[in-house]
Amino acid sequence: MKYKQKVDVVIETLLILLGVVLLLLPILGFYNIKHIFFIIMIIYGFLNLAQFLLTLKSKDYEGLYTFIVCLAFAIVGISFDFSNPIQLSISLVAWTFLMCIIKLVKASYYNDLRDRMYKLRLITLFIFMVLGILCSINIYQSPDVQVLILGFFFFSHGILETIDPIVKYLI
Repeated sequence: MKYKQKVDVVIETLLILLGVVLLLLPILGFYNIKHIFFIIMIIYGFLNLAQFLLTLKSKDYEGLYTFIVCLAFAIVGISFDFSNPIQLSISLVAWTFLMCIIKLVKASYYNDLRDRMYKLRLITLFIFMVLGILCSINIYQSPDVQVLILGFFFFSHGILETIDPIVKYLI
């Protein structure tokens, strides 16, 4: 397994663990969605920045772009109180939309290299987009359910992101 693939698998495994922790938060009684959203964006952003810095030689800028988007959403998310679920829903849809653009740029990069991975990236992009929209629609519940939906979303997102380096390794 190449160094970049190892780093990708480790970072995506940490994203899966972030989703698992989010799924456990309601059991522990932590429901403050404003703090949870801020912490998720910061952790996810810095994980992607670390991924970018560790794999700087591969010239894959997805991690840097993701860090910028997550940092922007964390800063903007501070101004919201998320008492109205529409704020969380719109934030999640907007974040998903920007992440889809970043993932589409990477899929286009694979297509330019005539790499077969672009088909897989497009499929995971479509699944990610549908998952983000469905989670945004179903977020109009009590705060504990909102945390569970965010946990499910990031857990599923981690699994989708882990597919890419594992398939590269197997091919």
